[in-house]
Amino acid sequence: MKKIIIILISLFTVSESFAQIDVKADKLLKIVSARYKKFKTVKADFIYSIESQKDKLHEKQKGTLFVKGNNFKLDIAGQIIYCDNKTIWTYNKDANEVQINNYNPKETAIRLDDIFTMYGKGFFYKMIEEKKDGNREIAIIELTPKDKKKNFFKIKLTIDKTNQSIIRSVVYDKSGTIHDYTITNQYPNLKLEDHFFTFDPKKFPKVEIVDLRN
Repeated sequence: MKKIIIILISLFTVSESFAQIDVKADKLLKIVSARYKKFKTVKADFIYSIESQKDKLHEKQKGTLFVKGNNFKLDIAGQIIYCDNKTIWTYNKDANEVQINNYNPKETAIRLDDIFTMYGKGFFYKMIEEKKDGNREIAIIELTPKDKKKNFFKIKLTIDKTNQSIIRSVVYDKSGTIHDYTITNQYPNLKLEDHFFTFDPKKFPKVEIVDLRN
């Protein structure tokens, strides 16, 4: 689950060719980034799949992500994760148990609140494909992190140029694992109060609380 949070949120060996600015990719990413930065909140339904030939692993799950500033709520794989940028609650639906921890954004490679605007934060990028998909114009941009110590070496970002939206992000881990996030629906500017991103035990009768904060 921590891996999902790190990658979401939120896409390393760099070759010399990436050191040059790709004008087309730069222009499109700036447009997309500016669009998302205008949103006060974002809700995104997505399909997450993970594949590893080495471990003979292939899994697929549906999830929903809510973002408001530095706050987020993630519902996936039988868990709901709440975070108000200070505290993180991980609620296990089957066990009716919640674990409470202090939230440290430095432990994540990509902050969830940066998921739609992260391209300018330590990445080289280039346009690798443009194509038509029905009535949509699609562009695929490859991101490679400047920091070679990262545990993933590239991200492929698929953008719908028609409505300037990110529709897919594929993260390639150095271990050979591939994380694929396909966004099926996006809802900007929903009214989400701050308490939406905190866990309320009153809404979960007989919940077991495990407080792991120092």
